Amino acid sequence: MDELQQEIFDSNDVREERVRFTAQEIPAAIEAILFVSGDPVQVSRISDILGIPVKACEEYLEELIKSYENNPLTGITIRKADSSYCMITKTAMKKVLEQMYSPKMTPPLSQASYETLAVIAYNQPCTRAQIEAVRGVSSDSIVSRLLDRGWIEEAGTLDAPGRPTLFRTSRQFLLEFGISSTDELPSMELMSYKTIRDLEDSLKTAAEGEDKQITIEGFMAAGKGNGEDEDGNP
Repeated sequence: MDELQQEIFDSNDVREERVRFTAQEIPAAIEAILFVSGDPVQVSRISDILGIPVKACEEYLEELIKSYENNPLTGITIRKADSSYCMITKTAMKKVLEQMYSPKMTPPLSQASYETLAVIAYNQPCTRAQIEAVRGVSSDSIVSRLLDRGWIEEAGTLDAPGRPTLFRTSRQFLLEFGISSTDELPSMELMSYKTIRDLEDSLKTAAEGEDKQITIEGFMAAGKGNGEDEDGNP
């Protein structure tokens, strides 16, 4: 047997020895994958590891999510962000984790920051100029602050003179606001809202009855009353 034939033979052996899971074992296998990864894992990657169709994998994941959310004896759950899933702690565990880690408090964002975030969320991908066209004021420092927070990210450049940078909301935004995709935001055209209050009322209506890690209502309300100006200064 020459070297090429031996390599093909060995490769076939590896494929034949691939671990197979029963229907009862798959949920535990998914838990193990998400736990070890720590970061969000694409559902296509999980299905490939387990050797099952993506649709079946998504069904197992949704059942796991329901199981975690309905179990008061566990402090963890699974969160979906676009086509990825990750294992996180439940919101109710916030106080005990703060006692454990004594985290440094992150200064609250101004309402201007939340307005800018809303503009990006509903018009993404968009440039700084497009953001400012909606808000009517300069937003450079606020965009930088949202980038530092990890709620938005660069999404390439616009095919226009100067090649301005495009921005979109990040996967971190989905995870922290407790939504699986921006499709869960109310469908609307931001420019049709005459005031930010109209936008807030729409977001509040969409969030009613939802049990989210951070509600969409909190999305707009979190920046109020902290005494910051447009640039986030006291």
